[in-house]
Amino acid sequence: MHKKLTTPAQKKPASTVMVKPRWTKEQIALLKRLHKSRSNAEIAQALGRPTHSVAFKAHRLGLYKSASRLRKMGQENIRHRWDK
Repeated sequence: MHKKLTTPAQKKPASTVMVKPRWTKEQIALLKRLHKSRSNAEIAQALGRPTHSVAFKAHRLGLYKSASRLRKMGQENIRHRWDK
């Protein structure tokens, strides 16, 4: 008798497997348009995606923020945390 081999993905019940939504052309275009002027959190909210997903996709596309924009975003993040 031969034992059937299974991969770890096959052992998980279907309800626990997460399928990540693909980026559409429209979402990528919006990301490219807003990236330099808006924070990743603002873009994520507009796209309905997690912030880390926006940051990772921007990195993969070769999009970078200027040093002055990064500094301003850091100040906004601190202000946001302290205002709560």
